[in-house]
Amino acid sequence: MSQYKALFLSESREYLRTIAEQVVALEQSPAERSAIDALFRGAHSLKGMAASMEYGDVVVVAHSMEDLMARVRDGALPFGAGVADLLLEGVDLIDALLKDVEEERPSSLPTDGYALRLASYVPAPEKKAQKPDEAPRAFSPAAEPAQASEPAPPAETERAKESTTDLGGTVRVKTELLDHLINLTGELVTNKQRLLSIGRELESTALNDAVSETSKLLRALHDEVMKVRLMPFEAISDRFQRSVRAVAKKSGKEIHFELTGREIGLDRGVLEQLVDPLNHILRNAVDHGIEDGEERERAGKPARGLVKLSVSRDRDRIHITVRDDGRGMEPQAMIDAAVRKGLITPEEGELLSPRQALMLSCIPGFSTAKEVTDISGRGVGMDAVNAAIAKLGGTLGIESEPGQGTVITLKLPLTIAIIHALLVQCGPIKTAIPVNAVQRTVELSRRQIETVGKRQMFQLDDESIPLLSLNRVLGLPLGRFPDGILPLFVTEAKGRRVGMVVDRLLGQHELFVKRLGRPLDGMTGLAGGATLGDGEIVTILDISELL
Repeated sequence: MSQYKALFLSESREYLRTIAEQVVALEQSPAERSAIDALFRGAHSLKGMAASMEYGDVVVVAHSMEDLMARVRDGALPFGAGVADLLLEGVDLIDALLKDVEEERPSSLPTDGYALRLASYVPAPEKKAQKPDEAPRAFSPAAEPAQASEPAPPAETERAKESTTDLGGTVRVKTELLDHLINLTGELVTNKQRLLSIGRELESTALNDAVSETSKLLRALHDEVMKVRLMPFEAISDRFQRSVRAVAKKSGKEIHFELTGREIGLDRGVLEQLVDPLNHILRNAVDHGIEDGEERERAGKPARGLVKLSVSRDRDRIHITVRDDGRGMEPQAMIDAAVRKGLITPEEGELLSPRQALMLSCIPGFSTAKEVTDISGRGVGMDAVNAAIAKLGGTLGIESEPGQGTVITLKLPLTIAIIHALLVQCGPIKTAIPVNAVQRTVELSRRQIETVGKRQMFQLDDESIPLLSLNRVLGLPLGRFPDGILPLFVTEAKGRRVGMVVDRLLGQHELFVKRLGRPLDGMTGLAGGATLGDGEIVTILDISELL
C-alpha cells in the first residue's frame, strides 16, 4: 500500500486546498448551491481516499466535515462564520494528519473531540439575529473582479478541480527529476558560453554559426523545462484568503478580498519563498492600512475595506500587486518618524523624494504604528520582506496617496536557476550582479561629482544619488581612473538609489546559478556562484544584503 502513499498525499492536499477556497468563497455567497455541493463532494472524496488507505484519523475528520456539510446542504443548518471556522479547523487538522502520514509517525491529534463538536454544533440563538448580516460581511473573498456578471466563481473552481483529476493527458513527475533537468540545462548553458569563447579565439565562422543555432535550441529547451517547473499561483493562494479572513475577524474590520491571476505560473523555487512575504504585506494592509468602519464612514468611504491581490506576467517577469483603499501613507510623516528614531539624519531626510520616503518602511526598526499588536507595529517585517524579494532577484516598490490607499508591487523573475547578470571587475576579481538589481550603468566624469557633507553625490533624473565603491565594500584596493571617468551601476539599497563604482563594466552574461558550499554559503552578500565560458568561477552578489 505504501507505493500509493505519495499519490494519496498529493491528491489529498489538492482537495484540502479546494475545500479551503470554497469555504472562504461561501462566506460571500452562503446560499450558492453549487459551492455547497462541491464542498460536500470534496469531503466525501477525501474520506473515501483515506478509507481505502486505512488512515482512520483522516476518515474521522473528513466524515465529520461531510456530515456537517450534509446538514447545510439539506437546509438544516445555515452556512455562517461558525460553520466556516469549524471546516477550516478541519482542513488544518487533516493537513497535520497528512504530515504525520508523510513522516510515518503515529498521530496523537484529538480527532474524536473535533468530530463531537461538529456533530453537536448549533449556532447560538442570540447571535442569529446579528450574525447573518455581520459574519458574511466581515470577510468576502472574490476570485475575479468581474463578479457582477458571473456570480458563481465556486462552480468554476469545482469544474477546474474536476478537470485536474482527469489524468488522461497528464503525468505526475517527482520534483527531484525536474530539478535535475534544470541542472543539466544550466550546465549546457555554461558549455555554450565555452564554445562561444573558443569560436572567438579560432575566428571560425562555421563554428560560430553552429553555436548560434545551438544557443537558440538551448533557449527553447530551457523555456520548455521551465514551463514544466511552473506551478499556478493558486497553489499558495488559499493561505492568503484565510490569513486576511483571520486578521479581519480579529481586528473587527469588514474586508472585501479580491484575488486575480491565480492561474499565472511561477517557478516552484520562487513560489515557495513568496508565502511569508505576501502574508506579511496582506496582514499589514488589513491591520495597518484599512481603517475601522467608523473612521471610513467619516472619510466618506464604504464601511467595508478593499484588499486586492493581483498577479500578472510581463514577458519573463511576474508582477504581484497588493492594493488597499485604506488611509495610505504620508511621505513627510515617514521622514519625521525615521528622523525621530535616529534611522536617518534631518539633512538626509530633506534630500529624500516622496518615493524614497515611502521606502523608509523597509528599514529595520521603522514603524509609524501608534500601538503594538500581535499582528504588526513592532518595526520588523517589511525589511525582511524586502530582503526576501531581493534574494529572489526581484524588486519591491511602494506607492501611496494619503486617504486613498497604498499599492505594493513585487517584480520577480520567472526563474532563479538561470539568470542574466552584469559582470564587473573589482581589483583582481570578477563578480556578477543580477541585471534585475541593476537599474542602469553610467560612465561618470569626476566633474559631475559633488560633495554633500561627508558624502559624494551625483545627479541622475533630477535626484541626488550617493556614490559608494564596490571595491571598498568588498575590502579590495580602490581603483584608479587616470582618464577621470568612473564606471558604475545604479542599484537600490534600503529604499534609496545608490551608485556603485567598479573598476570595469564587462557586459551582460547568461549564467547558471549554483549554490555555494560551506563555509561560503554563510557569508553575507553572496547569492551563489557561476562558471564563465572560459572556466573562470565568479560569485554572484546580493547587493541589498551586502549594503
